[in-house]
Amino acid sequence: MAIYTRKRIKFSENQLLLVWQRLLGRQLITEEGKQVKMIYSGRISANNGPDFRDAVMVVNESDTVKGDVEIHVKSSDWYRHGHQYDHEYNKVILHVVAQHDAKSATLTQNGKSVPVVCLTHKLGHQAYLIPYHQLPCFQITKHKDRQALWKLLDIAGEERFRQKAAHFMAGLQSRNGGQVFFQGIMRALGYSNNSKPFEELACRATLSFMEGMIPAGDLSLKQAWLLGLAGLLPSQRKGGGLYMGNGVMELERIWRLVGKGAGTMRESDWHLSHVYPNNSPVRRIVAQSYMLQRYQEEGLLEGMLRQVRKASMIDGYRLLEEGLIVSGSGYWQYHFDFGYRSKTRRSALLGNDKAAEMVINVILPFTFSWGEMTGEPELKDKAITLYNCYPKLSDNGITRHMINQLCIEDTSGLTACRQQGLIHIFRDYCREGGCARCFLAN
Repeated sequence: MAIYTRKRIKFSENQLLLVWQRLLGRQLITEEGKQVKMIYSGRISANNGPDFRDAVMVVNESDTVKGDVEIHVKSSDWYRHGHQYDHEYNKVILHVVAQHDAKSATLTQNGKSVPVVCLTHKLGHQAYLIPYHQLPCFQITKHKDRQALWKLLDIAGEERFRQKAAHFMAGLQSRNGGQVFFQGIMRALGYSNNSKPFEELACRATLSFMEGMIPAGDLSLKQAWLLGLAGLLPSQRKGGGLYMGNGVMELERIWRLVGKGAGTMRESDWHLSHVYPNNSPVRRIVAQSYMLQRYQEEGLLEGMLRQVRKASMIDGYRLLEEGLIVSGSGYWQYHFDFGYRSKTRRSALLGNDKAAEMVINVILPFTFSWGEMTGEPELKDKAITLYNCYPKLSDNGITRHMINQLCIEDTSGLTACRQQGLIHIFRDYCREGGCARCFLAN
């Protein structure tokens, strides 16, 4: 879709996306009369939802506001696309358009009014001529030696590691070590959208109960209990009758026997739409049941600590990932939810990429904290050494964004630690509007 201004300048949504990234530092006036100045234009969203995530702007030279930005050719597209009914757009802080034709304010699903900036009107129909505003870190490799950049990213990556370790250490001061570890694993299974529901499920289905009260070899009981407490069995969901069959009835039967009086979550607690099928919460919960089954003799915590102790510095990462990978069997090899068969080849319930991410974000930082708390300096040192030696992971939306922002053309020198450094810089500086504090820019 595209429109023409009165001066016959054609604007498409893709062009507006590019123009938006050139507005850093410019003072804009919203249709409501507020002054806004963009400190950070945000990162392009790789998934459904707003066009830019984690933007930062200052309103009326005093209030710093953080959130998402949505771009449209016409402001009426907000309602035409149904964003007013979608909770994914509740964090939008600015609606950027080429033509303001809506007859009402831009309203989110939770009732918030979003200010509108009309680019063609406010910029004199010359938005495409705005010079590109360079962030202080733009094209950093042109004025900083590559090895110096890698060293800075190593420092940032280790800082992120220690932040995660400190979070686990705080948990270990007041809770059982196994439960702290279990909640970390569960949170990682949920990605950003479902991390909180997964952690809530871990609090309801505690590790001590899963390992102490459920018979060791009973995989179906583990699955029924976890899915039932999550509120995600077919009978607990809208249209549940459509999903019966293929062994699902057995899970329902078990839940009817053991789930009376249990405090269950609701289907609405979970984000089930706009989720990549293999990341379905149902599949990830089933993956956790297999993981608990794998370590049923020694326990989940001791099993993973054993893996860390055995891991070599050269290729120990493979052993750690193998300790988490879940292939699954039967029904769940071909389904991503009850009644929904995968249209592609069968896939792992928890594959290499996710396993590697969990090692970096949970296993090694937790082990570092565990070694410190239990007085095992060798275990503590091994955890951070394995982290520093860990090879590059698959890129995610944030690392891709930061690679583009810094104009890093050759990524062959990136390691997992340096990728974590990129994430640390983005989260602690970029999305906080903290260019003046960022050590890459200074």
